[in-house]
Amino acid sequence: MIDLLDTCLSRVDAEYIEMRGHTRRVFSVVVKDGQVERIVKGLNRGACARALVDGSWGFSSTTIIDKRNLLSILTDARILARSSKPLKKRRVKMAPAEPHVDEYKTCMKKDPRNEDLESLVGEVLDADTEAHEYSEKVVSTTLNLSVVDDEIFFVNSEGARIKQRIVRCFGTARIIAKSKGNIASAYESTGRQGGLEIFKDTPLREAALKAASRAVRIAPKRVVPGGYYDVVLENKIVGLLAHEAIGHTAEADLVYTGSFLSNKVGKKVASETVTLVDDGLMPYGFGTMKYDDEGVPTQRTVIIDRGVVKGFMHSRETASQFGVTPTGNARAWSFEYDPIIRMRNTYIEPRDWTIDELIEDIKDGYILRGGGGGQADFNGEFMFAVQEAIRIKNGDLKESYRGATISGNAFEVLNNIKGVGRDFEMNIGICGKEQPNYVGIGGPSVKTKLLVGGR
Repeated sequence: MIDLLDTCLSRVDAEYIEMRGHTRRVFSVVVKDGQVERIVKGLNRGACARALVDGSWGFSSTTIIDKRNLLSILTDARILARSSKPLKKRRVKMAPAEPHVDEYKTCMKKDPRNEDLESLVGEVLDADTEAHEYSEKVVSTTLNLSVVDDEIFFVNSEGARIKQRIVRCFGTARIIAKSKGNIASAYESTGRQGGLEIFKDTPLREAALKAASRAVRIAPKRVVPGGYYDVVLENKIVGLLAHEAIGHTAEADLVYTGSFLSNKVGKKVASETVTLVDDGLMPYGFGTMKYDDEGVPTQRTVIIDRGVVKGFMHSRETASQFGVTPTGNARAWSFEYDPIIRMRNTYIEPRDWTIDELIEDIKDGYILRGGGGGQADFNGEFMFAVQEAIRIKNGDLKESYRGATISGNAFEVLNNIKGVGRDFEMNIGICGKEQPNYVGIGGPSVKTKLLVGGR
């Protein structure tokens, strides 16, 4: 693939050209209430070309990988770049980047290409059975297990030739329980970048039983009383906050258009206990890769250092606009998309507080567990669902509640942080900014103050 892309690219002249080839192998199993609902085993393969002509981009892709079609999309990309120039308000410039010739491969003990993937069906069925048998109050289960095996090839007119193979194995469990006429849902996920050994290290059954336990526990509970409270946010919720409500405000394309962090480099926006990082090199991270989809090496990018804004996530284009070095954050979901600025593994760094220390001086508040869906905007305003709220009275845990939401401004929440835990955890995520992509989200539990919604 690399040789074919390089041969075609060398025959076309432009200010700048890049080509990507992408092969994605997917195996996925969905089991619902003891029945196999869907099994997918498929392959998606194609290539794309992106050309920069007189400061304007053109993009074209194909699913037919031969010299004729690759030359055709190169020509189309150049034509589209020229034709789009009159519509551009500003001329595109790219920050310099060293062209690399290299390979990267996910570290694996059990390569899915060498294993019997069909045996995973039984693993999902067994986990589903255990979740149903956990309690008679469990009324519905939906379990998913997936293996996604990506091969990405990149060449550009500057001399880059990069091959990467990135394998992700992961699963999810959604359990619904019913008690005293109430229905409650709980969700857990498992997985990371790596081979099939992941399903032994972090079994789907553990996620399913954890979700079943929570759903059964909160189903008979009352809806949480609303109000402004001191809270301890579980690490999974902190990861969601770090990505959705804070991370997006640090993506340079959104900074450029006026996100909350615009013009705030060097300014304090959070408690000095907060350091926020986007890391493309984290071992086994769900968003880890050695190079982004512009061939730029990834790195550990510090966004907020001890409460102070240090920088943003960049593509080569925005790095040129801001006068900085590219950070390796240009990513594309597949060959059908051009790369845009995306997070990789985004997290708040841990400190040394235990959970007991985080709750001990809370007179009236909650510990919030189990993140759910929600939304956030580019000013840091957010609203997330929370699966379980446990009341804290004078440092002691009391009754549980269900049906909680949390809302507010993420940077006010960061400024209100009074303690950061040591229980750091990274989780899987799929971000939907314009196009989907795999990301890691994480952090430790934190003590802060925010609005808890309920009754």
